[in-house]
Amino acid sequence: MQPWLANFSRSLALRWPFIAAAAFLPSILFLIVNLYTSQVELRQNADARFLSIGEARTSQIGEFLIERRQAVARLAASEDISNYFSNLDLGMSVKYGLFANLAAIEGRFQTTLDEDKYRGQPCYSRLTFFDNNGVTQADVGASGVPTLSPIGNLVEPNVQIDEKRRLLVASAPVLQKGGVRGTVQSISDLNLLASLVPSNDLGQPHEFLLADDGEVLFPVELGHSPVATSGAALAALPAGRIQALSVVLAPGLKGYFALRLPLRGTRLSVLRLASEEELYGTTLSPTSVFCLGLLAIALFVLAIGFERMRQNSARLQIKFVESNRHRAELAEHNGALSQEIKRREAIEIDLQRQSDALDKTNAELRIAAAAFNAQEGMIVTDTKGVILSANRAFVTLTGYAMEELVGQTARLFQSHRRNAEFYQSLWHSLQSTGSWQGDMSIRTKSGEHCARWLTISAVKNEAGEVTNYIGSYYDISKLKHAEEKIRELAFFDQLTGLPNRVLLIDRVRQALNANSRHKSYGAVLFIDLDNFKTLNDSLGHDMGDLLLKAAAQRIARCVRAEDTVARFGGDEFVVLLANLGTQKAKTAALQAEAIGEKIVAAFTDTFRLNAYEYPCTPSIGVTLFSPKDNNVDELLKRADLAMYDAKTAGRNGLRFFDPVMQTMISARAALETDLREDLKREVFLLHYQPQVDHGGRLLGAEALARWPHAQKGMVSPSEFIPAAESAGLILPLGALMLKIACRQLSSWSSDPATEHLSVAINVSALQMRQKNFVDQVRTIIEQTGANPRRLKIELTESTLVSNVDDVIAKMDKLKAIGISFSLDDFGTGYSSLSYLKRLPIDQLKIDRSFVKDVLVDPNSAAIAKMIIALSRSLGLSVIAEGVETEEQYTFLARYGRLNYQGYLFGRPLPPEDFERLARAFSPRQAPNQKPASVDRTYAWPTASKLVSTIPRV
Repeated sequence: MQPWLANFSRSLALRWPFIAAAAFLPSILFLIVNLYTSQVELRQNADARFLSIGEARTSQIGEFLIERRQAVARLAASEDISNYFSNLDLGMSVKYGLFANLAAIEGRFQTTLDEDKYRGQPCYSRLTFFDNNGVTQADVGASGVPTLSPIGNLVEPNVQIDEKRRLLVASAPVLQKGGVRGTVQSISDLNLLASLVPSNDLGQPHEFLLADDGEVLFPVELGHSPVATSGAALAALPAGRIQALSVVLAPGLKGYFALRLPLRGTRLSVLRLASEEELYGTTLSPTSVFCLGLLAIALFVLAIGFERMRQNSARLQIKFVESNRHRAELAEHNGALSQEIKRREAIEIDLQRQSDALDKTNAELRIAAAAFNAQEGMIVTDTKGVILSANRAFVTLTGYAMEELVGQTARLFQSHRRNAEFYQSLWHSLQSTGSWQGDMSIRTKSGEHCARWLTISAVKNEAGEVTNYIGSYYDISKLKHAEEKIRELAFFDQLTGLPNRVLLIDRVRQALNANSRHKSYGAVLFIDLDNFKTLNDSLGHDMGDLLLKAAAQRIARCVRAEDTVARFGGDEFVVLLANLGTQKAKTAALQAEAIGEKIVAAFTDTFRLNAYEYPCTPSIGVTLFSPKDNNVDELLKRADLAMYDAKTAGRNGLRFFDPVMQTMISARAALETDLREDLKREVFLLHYQPQVDHGGRLLGAEALARWPHAQKGMVSPSEFIPAAESAGLILPLGALMLKIACRQLSSWSSDPATEHLSVAINVSALQMRQKNFVDQVRTIIEQTGANPRRLKIELTESTLVSNVDDVIAKMDKLKAIGISFSLDDFGTGYSSLSYLKRLPIDQLKIDRSFVKDVLVDPNSAAIAKMIIALSRSLGLSVIAEGVETEEQYTFLARYGRLNYQGYLFGRPLPPEDFERLARAFSPRQAPNQKPASVDRTYAWPTASKLVSTIPRV
């Protein structure tokens, strides 16, 4: 046999299973596809047949309903009903004319009941004719069939199904002369539709009539069948689509297929059910066909696999025999091969040693090359300093080409800013230690100077002799810049760019030393921006920063080039006039005053702060320093005292230092210290000034803060309240006063003479701006047990300068717990009527400045009358403070029923004296009982027939 033929035979023997598979598989796939296609077509035909029968059933029921609608429409249009309405329009009565028409209508209805049949059954159970008012005019039918109310606003024939009564109701309007005059209604038994819902060949129902809530209307006997149990789910099936039912969807109907077809114009549906056998017969499902095909393929593949395994086993046996033969041959050559391997291993170890040494050398060379070509400039010189080489960074730094550098010394680019002694020290360090480093300035080819950090290292040979020097120039410009930045942060203000307090003090010290040598005068101007805190509180710190920068620029434009303008802190600036060039104090004062007045004039124009135009004025304190002065702190303190004197004098001005100021400021500082300590110890107390109504009845009191000082006695509020504001103590003081007032209210609530009295207490704008102010008030009321309905908070109009919405929100929260509000000093401040109508206030308080001049100043009188009229229109009460004479009272009482407060009715009293006053005029006092004895009496105003005398403590 030829070799190629033998190879072909062996190849054919090995691959025959795959050849058989290639021939057999297409046949199997063809048969499976044909089987699948035929089964799918059979099932689609069965679905179409099932759907067409259902649609035919739905059409029959629909035609039946249409016939009922048409029949009742014919009755509504009958001549008898038309004659009835014609006679009715002619005015004919029921007794003499219309009765005959109604009898004719009922006769026609009875004929219709008797003659209209559907498949042998009467079509109607009752026929009724209603007029437009729903009154029955003609009615024919069985007595057991109910009469239903007609449908309102019916304009065309209508059919409705009453599932509960199992009735079919058809209605039609009676149209006469273009309008609806009545309604004809027919009632049919719903069982008429039963003949349209047949059973299957075995007598079992397979078609059902469902309501939209799932109730089975036909067949009736299926009340507890699986169809009735799952009625709601079946009624929700997609319309017109065959759906396979599952255990979850319809328990008891698993394996069934359902088709729901809705009846148009009704809330009913026809439901068709069929088992898979009834629907599809003996056809196979697509899944069964697919599984059958997979089984045939699997059996064939399994057979091929077994044959393949047998062939692999035979090949492995042959390879095993051949491997035993090769093992013997390899054993013969094993000895020679072992010797060769040992020889090659020795050669490999030697080569590896040489390779490691070469890698180390290359690494060192790469490091050296990388270092030399780094970003820092580097040069290599001989022992005499002659340049042998330079890297690219150094060439770029100096601007010299390589050819220009080689052969030259460092003198080529020295800046000559160092003397000869410096370079002698450098060479001495190199020769003694082999290295040197320090700050060095380089002069480039273009003449520019660059600061660099120079490091010089000596290179030695194996004998330890110096052969070269390497110089590395490091860029320290960023370091220099950082040093400048640090200096700027340390000595300059970041907001304005002016010298800060530290640098100012240093320059003042230098000026004092210089003036002591030159025997000339200098001056310090201490400048404070007026009302700067108000700007910060009202418009925010961002606006305050804008004002500070603009003010710094205006001040700087008013001084000489050699003068210093510094920001001392906050809104304070200091101008140092180091040398006024004169030894005469008067001349120096005139020069300093001229510069100060120039600064005041520079603030005349308003400041443009974004969208705001803000007016600002300076208060300037000036002090001169002579050649004898040497204390910086004392000098600045004198200027500061003079500035406070300028503020006291009305601001927007200039004052020179006066020694008397020192005493005043020291006293003010001591007062603030005592104020802080007494606040901690809560030594403050409240006095209560009576508030009465127009008839003299005591309503309550205003709580006024008092400070019993240990050494000074009772300190006036006009003295300690400004001190508290400037020292930042107004918030704790206000909180303490509120707490004391609430304690007093709680104490008075147990006394019949004082339980009805209210207490008014002032709250500052700063207190109202606190985020937790409402919580503070609630906590104090809870802790003290005070009745919040007896507490009145007095707000000044300055509270409304900013954040009005926030203030209103806090007032609403406090008003919700019973606290009332009074607007104090009304008419002296903000006075915005647009905000006044939004504020939840209860009372307006006429300021004492208007009351004082009400009899002599027409403007004050007009304002007082306006406030009274305004409060009346807004439904607010009014209280006038500062009423001191009977004439003032009489004038005010002429314009309304006001409340009053002032010396005419009583001075502020300690709590115990106020209680005695309240008991003396308690409403519970017997009419003939005289008040308790007191120290003195005073006369009430005779107007309004007030009591002529009352006790006064």
